[in-house]
Amino acid sequence: MEIFIILLVYAVFGFALYKVAKAKNREPIGWILVSIIISPILILLILALMPTLPGKRKRKKSKR
Repeated sequence: MEIFIILLVYAVFGFALYKVAKAKNREPIGWILVSIIISPILILLILALMPTLPGKRKRKKSKR
């Protein structure tokens, strides 16, 4: 039962890392993998303190 709780906590932190990484225009999968190796709480803190990268601007197609 304890392993289920630990896996659930890791899944919640993984989802939070995914959302923060997407908001900061960073690669979410890489950050999640690093958090599995090191610590999800530490990586989430580091990622939250990093500045946002400039993202790709989407151009809207104008109708003629």
